[in-house]
Amino acid sequence: MQCDVLIRGGTVVDPSQGISGLRDVAVTGDRIVALADQLPEYHSDHVIDARGQLVVPGLIDLHVHAYTHSPFGLEPDPLCAAGGVTTMLDAGTAGSFNFSAFRRDGIDRTQTQLLALVNLSCIGLVAASLGELLDPRYADPDGVVETIRQHPDVAVGVKIRAGTHIIGAGEQGWQNLRAAIRAARESETWLMVHIGESPMSIPELAESLAPGDCITHCFKGGSTRVTNDHGKIYPEIKAAAERGVIFDVGHGYGSFQWEVVQAALDDGFEPTTISTDLHTKNIHGPVYDMPTTMSKFLLLGVPIERVIEMSTTRPAQILKRADEIGTLRVGTIADIAILEKHGGKFKFTDSYRQTRIGNELLTAATTIRRGEILPGGGGLRMRHLE
Repeated sequence: MQCDVLIRGGTVVDPSQGISGLRDVAVTGDRIVALADQLPEYHSDHVIDARGQLVVPGLIDLHVHAYTHSPFGLEPDPLCAAGGVTTMLDAGTAGSFNFSAFRRDGIDRTQTQLLALVNLSCIGLVAASLGELLDPRYADPDGVVETIRQHPDVAVGVKIRAGTHIIGAGEQGWQNLRAAIRAARESETWLMVHIGESPMSIPELAESLAPGDCITHCFKGGSTRVTNDHGKIYPEIKAAAERGVIFDVGHGYGSFQWEVVQAALDDGFEPTTISTDLHTKNIHGPVYDMPTTMSKFLLLGVPIERVIEMSTTRPAQILKRADEIGTLRVGTIADIAILEKHGGKFKFTDSYRQTRIGNELLTAATTIRRGEILPGGGGLRMRHLE
């Protein structure tokens, strides 16, 4: 039986099906057509020998910046091939005034599946260093709702960066947060909130969110954290997670501190999703890509199956696309990442220039998007030997 792509002998890790073991995968067109221990009846002109490598659903990065008219924006397609990421969520780089341009110049032209949140600020992050909501006139909840109504296939939620230097202090900060919450409710979507030096405490913020809303940069250090001064997760944070609030990593340039992550894991608190917050200022470190970010959780003792789940199955569920992506089920879209797991002594750096040594480094060996083997792949930029 002929297929377009045949992946042989890899260790398939697919949490959506509870699979972790040696499998063959066959792809025809843009669909997965077979998945079994062995597929001797299948033949292809494109056979990938995946022995010794991990075959996983295409990674889903729930926090990137890919609107290139912003100083933070990166081209998505090179990141797809290099990092094994086949679906990206732009985390509010554009607002109501420039979302249509983002769609025309970016979203509709990418091979990578690119979805987006709409920033409460009408200008998004085109002048982010100035604080996009310090002037309350830039808040446009009605425009957010209308933008999502006009672009329901790609505009999937609302974003606010809830730092005092961005949304204002005291009541002004709360007014902006309430406006973002209103936009999410009226658009019948969800809200992602960036935390860090926020005008409200993180427990207060978490209590104001509904199931399906998201706190990103959940392991940020600084004055407003998910942990208290004793290194324990606030009870309000645990309660929020239990009722369905999402806690997303959003590593970024300043939002991932080893001590906070370690304290959270020691207290039994795992993130819902792993994401990068990739942008122009961290692409060459400390973030690099999704596999490097995932490797940091392997270093911290999180099993590979859960790391893959946080990077595929769970974000697919959040995006309400679990029947299409984040899985290797037969009949679904053939978005596949083949990851190589290198052994050695590797240096990993958090967002505060602190280094830890890990024994495993993941890189993307091959990325398949909608059944097409993409040219290019992972590199060695992120391999820092001890």
